[in-house]
Amino acid sequence: MDNTYLPSLPPLPAINQSGPEVCAVVRLYLAVLDDLTLTEEQVALLNAHIAACAACGEEFRVVEHATRLVGRAAATAPSPRVDAAIWALIEGGRQRQRPAATLVAPRPVFAPTPALITRRTVPHRRLVGLPGGLVAATVVLLALFASLHFTSIFDNTSPQTAFALPAHLSWNQYVLYHSETRTSASGELYQVESYDELSTGNMHVETKMNNQLDIIAVGNDHETLGMDTIHHVAQMVADQWMVDDSLFDLNALRHDLQTKDAVYIDTESFRGQTVYRIRCKDGLVILLDMQYRPVNVLRGAVGPGTGEPIYTALQLLPPSQVSASMWDMSVPKGYHMGNLPTQP
Repeated sequence: MDNTYLPSLPPLPAINQSGPEVCAVVRLYLAVLDDLTLTEEQVALLNAHIAACAACGEEFRVVEHATRLVGRAAATAPSPRVDAAIWALIEGGRQRQRPAATLVAPRPVFAPTPALITRRTVPHRRLVGLPGGLVAATVVLLALFASLHFTSIFDNTSPQTAFALPAHLSWNQYVLYHSETRTSASGELYQVESYDELSTGNMHVETKMNNQLDIIAVGNDHETLGMDTIHHVAQMVADQWMVDDSLFDLNALRHDLQTKDAVYIDTESFRGQTVYRIRCKDGLVILLDMQYRPVNVLRGAVGPGTGEPIYTALQLLPPSQVSASMWDMSVPKGYHMGNLPTQP
């Protein structure tokens, strides 16, 4: 793609910066993301900001969804009325344009922008003979169309983009198992393994750190028992040792898809299998296999092939493979009631 007429972009703010001006810069990048070649550092900065900022995460979901709809739509030419409206807007902009007007006013001197190329197989129209300020106006128009969710126009020409969970789908016949490696406040690695009986809400979570820590928490929707297996101490109301599996609430996911709080992205390959990618309202991307069963969850996904898997393993187990003793909330013999240690 010819990048001559794309506007210069300011450098991305540091990972620890926040505020309206930071969001403004990030959204400039999101608006032209398909035309950028980003460095690993820039990808990391975008990932970190989108994961932390709900507003920019939603902006990314809207723009990405609109981009994919445009890419799948049949090729068309604008009507004369559309051309006339756009040129009227451009002429009006020329009359109001100040000589020093740029994307950011006043404009600082930025480092040279990286080369701009097409990263995705999405058709682009070449911008010919337009100065940078007009290209910026075009970017704003595209973002406006995305934010207005004019998806029905493209859904009519590309019905295969519709995605819905099957009405008969249920995960309640399974026990959800997943394991995760986390990092403590002191920088040490520890493991968290959990079993969640989806039909009852029973949960069994074990947190281990070498020989220093081994806490088992067993609970349901009403109470939780925590047990320190090294010091033989038990504590009721040990909710802090449980895990949040709300992302695997199938009814909630179905509802969020219907209300557009969750957005279907596409299919891609993950660890050798084809998966559906769905961006949830908290910015995380849940992966489902072709039978609509959870495979993993990605953190900081910005485009295909990006994002870090949260779980080292995740699978749905039949109850016959999980002992009923996993849900036992009686205090073991030899334990005494007390306080569990703080979490790593």
